[in-house]
Amino acid sequence: MIVHGKSREKRWVHRSHNEIIGLYTYPPEEESLTGNLYLGRVVKVQKGLGAAFIDFGQGKNGYLHEKDFPQNVKAYHEGSDPKPIGNCVHEGQKIIVQVMKDEMGTKGARLTAVIEVKGEHMVYMPKGSYVAVSKKVDDENRRVLRRLGNDWKGPEEGIVMRTNAAGVKEDVLQEELTHLRSLYERLEKVSLRAKCPSLLSRQETFYEELHEYLKKGEGGRIVFDDYDSLLQVEGMCGTGIREKWDFELYQGYENIFKYYHVFSAWEDALKNIVWLSNGAFLVIESTEAMTVVDVNSGKFTGIYNLEQTILQTNKLAAKEMAKQLTIRNLSGMILIDFIDMKEESQRLEVTDVLAEALVSDRQRTTIVGFTNLGILEITRKRTRQPLAASLTRPCSVCHGTGKEMSPETMAFQLERELWESEGIDGSRIEVEATREVADVFAGKQSIHLHRLQNVLNKKIIIQEVIHNHPYYRVTKII
Repeated sequence: MIVHGKSREKRWVHRSHNEIIGLYTYPPEEESLTGNLYLGRVVKVQKGLGAAFIDFGQGKNGYLHEKDFPQNVKAYHEGSDPKPIGNCVHEGQKIIVQVMKDEMGTKGARLTAVIEVKGEHMVYMPKGSYVAVSKKVDDENRRVLRRLGNDWKGPEEGIVMRTNAAGVKEDVLQEELTHLRSLYERLEKVSLRAKCPSLLSRQETFYEELHEYLKKGEGGRIVFDDYDSLLQVEGMCGTGIREKWDFELYQGYENIFKYYHVFSAWEDALKNIVWLSNGAFLVIESTEAMTVVDVNSGKFTGIYNLEQTILQTNKLAAKEMAKQLTIRNLSGMILIDFIDMKEESQRLEVTDVLAEALVSDRQRTTIVGFTNLGILEITRKRTRQPLAASLTRPCSVCHGTGKEMSPETMAFQLERELWESEGIDGSRIEVEATREVADVFAGKQSIHLHRLQNVLNKKIIIQEVIHNHPYYRVTKII
């Protein structure tokens, strides 16, 4: 793992066997709010949506669904009827909320009133009402941890035992629970004195996510270019993590990413075409609503029959797509248009390859299945902005559509505008336009220009200008 912590924007790369499998970027102005705790105020209760909108001091109001209130946690877990939103909260009420998902496009942040305080071995919920154990824990340890959680928790409290709680001594776990309780009690006291809205607790996302990654990783080398960052992360890690990972400080003058030959990784991750090893390629297009992927056989013709060529390409595409989900941090609805496969058994082979490749994905990803049109549906849990949203902004010319008005469209628009000057006094019209717009407007041998001048009884003077897209402007009518 290669960590750049010197500048205001933090970044790190996860590389395994000389292949990049993870890119992480933390722009200071777009730092993730996920996990932050706020004192907010209810500004609107929407009974039809079963949700409330909360002003928590971060621009757009946050969205808080009725299922994410303490009063309804038990109901949603047991499948019983939840209390309606109007019985959970009222407009003007102050409320402590935690960010579950950052805002995305026009959507505000997703909030919860079921607060989570994370520890090394467990997650404590002051009003969670249930006990859960990580699915990765074996059956014997699961029974022990569930019993301990039920013995220790109060009537309203909830506890989630994490994977690394298995085999840990009871007194260590109980001491951690006591510590997490005291953290929340202090936070509640702060909220009584705080202005509304205000930030109560901030997650150091860069350090927290790096620490979490080290904790769950298999181990290796982690190289920092900043000594303070190295100390901060190393200090967060217990003995078990430090035994798995070798912490190193890079002291060269060359940029750490250049030195380790990963400097272009971010630029590559923004391209919409991803080449596969056999000459086929993926086309990845993301919108606010969903991500759509097209698999193209490209230069690959195969050495077997057509069906085998298609199957081999689709398997490669499935494996690569699992990697791209992580690198680009794609989330929400994802549709993959594989090359058409006739047999259901072939589709199963492709989904099996994808499922196997997704095992190492830290975000929860669900393979929904193929539609009647042969498109594979996937959903991936959304917590942070996609990489492209963090690094880019919509084009000032096309405003994110990837398209601009053609010279023909602009020329005809100019013509319509000049027709409106027919009733305006004056004998001369001056226009600025790019060459391509002017050429279309005038026509061959300026036939259209002369015709319009005769009809309008006005001289039309076009001054050529340079612009970054097809352009015109009527400057004077005199």
